[in-house]
Parts: sequence; structure tokens; C-alpha cells
Amino acid sequence: GAGLFVAPDGIIPLRSGVPCISVIHDLNHEHRPGDIPRHESIYLRKWFPRFAAMAVRVATVSEYSAEDISATYGTGKDKIDVVPNGVADIFSPPLPGEVEETRMQYSGGRPYFLFVSNFSPRKNVETVIRAFEIFRDRNQSDHVLLLAGRKLYLTQETDKAVRSSRYTGDIIFTGSLTRDALRRLYGAAEALTFVPWFEGFGIPVVEAQRCGTPCILSDTSSLPEVSGGAALCVSPSDAGAVADAMARLVSDEALRRRLSEQGVKNSLRYTWENAATQMWNCITKAMNNLP
Repeated sequence: GAGLFVAPDGIIPLRSGVPCISVIHDLNHEHRPGDIPRHESIYLRKWFPRFAAMAVRVATVSEYSAEDISATYGTGKDKIDVVPNGVADIFSPPLPGEVEETRMQYSGGRPYFLFVSNFSPRKNVETVIRAFEIFRDRNQSDHVLLLAGRKLYLTQETDKAVRSSRYTGDIIFTGSLTRDALRRLYGAAEALTFVPWFEGFGIPVVEAQRCGTPCILSDTSSLPEVSGGAALCVSPSDAGAVADAMARLVSDEALRRRLSEQGVKNSLRYTWENAATQMWNCITKAMNNLP
């Protein structure tokens, strides 16, 4: 007896007759099918065009993804609603003394660059590692690289990059973390270094910004949009450019301060209250257009 079915993972029933909203976060499976296990890739590429076509409305998380869905699947732009993700209220700049305490806990008191996400091919962790090596080779520093998150799939290249690194002892996996621990890790970081090949939104970006942490990001897909220009955006294929951005943030305090202030301001656009309102607007449009 449902009047409408909302699918947060995009997968809708095609034979039930119940009107559906498909939430399609991104089309990584179309552009980079080798980044996911083959059986998943085959399933997503076969069915998601049908889900987009059969849904009464499609919701997605960025203007970039909306344009991509429209161009790739031929979905009318008037059928797509942009419902950006939010930042949990727990994320905020560090409290007095937290930077020092957090660095002592995770990096032996040393400054660090931070990567946050799952570990899968599209997250491009190998370039972050290569960039860290170049940065350490070029600069007299004892920085550490912290990799926070859990392994997802197809991580052989990441594992190989860590094992073969000249600085393998300074590359630290934290595993999955509570939100409070993640808040402290963001706040004490030199920068978030997050250069995925493809991203529909990138929640770590706005979480880091809310904590006042400068960001080094990919200049592709949704990240320039979501970061609001308050980040250093570089090519995800250029480890040297990532290393240069690391060096700039270490040496230029005015740049760090500017990106921190602008980042906090940008992140305030993204709240779960706003997301709920925009999702409800999508639902209302769907209900108003039903036969």
C-alpha cells in the first residue's frame, strides 16, 4: 500500500507498480568500471540506466552528478533534484590542547597529512603515497601520513605502494574511527589530502573544512564544486603537484589561514537539515506529479 518508495542506494523495484525515487550518488561504475568487482560492475551498468528511466524522480548529491546522469543516461534535467550531503554537528575546529594530544596519540607528536575514506581503486591512495614520498624527499621535515578508513576491495596496489615506500614506517593506518576520533584527527592535521579519480560528492572534504582543516583535492568531478573554491585543487594523476601543494601549506601560514576560514564558511552550506528539506521537496514533486 505504499504511495511512494525512496531508494537511498538507487535500486528500485521495476515490477511493483509503486512510484519510486532513485537516489543515484554518482556514476563511477560507468566511467571507471574496473574500480569495482566485475560482478558489481556488470549489475550496476545493466540496471542503473533502467532505474533512472523508471523512477518518477532521481535525486543526486551534486550539480556535477546531476549533469553526468543527464548526459550519460539521457535523463531529463527537470526530473533530477540535487540533494547535497550534510556535515554532522560533531565536526568542529579543535579545542585548546587537542592538536597536541591528538598528534601524540596517532603520530608520536609529529605533524601529519591525512587521508580519509575507504580504500578502493578510485580513491587513488597510491598517488597520495607517492606525493608524500616526493614531499619528504624535497623538504626537511618529519611529517607522517595517516590513512584513516577501512579496506573495501581491490587494494593490492595500495598495499604494494605502502610496502615499497621508502617511508613505509611513517605511513600509518588508523582503521575505522568513531566520529569524535575523526573530528580530532581532522582538526590536528596539516591538511586533508584527498585526490580520488572520481567522486560524486566527497563527505570527507566538508567534514575537514568544518574542522578548519585545509584541503588538497582533485581538480576533477565534483570536488571543485563541493569545496566551494576553498581548497588547493590539483590533477589526481600528478603526484608532484600534490607534493607541491603539501609544501605550500606547510610553508605558507597565510594560505593555511585563508583556506581554513573559507573552508569553514563553505562547509556551513552543507547540513543534514538542509538535505532533509531538499529531499522532502523531491518527494513532494514526485507525489504532486503522480497520476
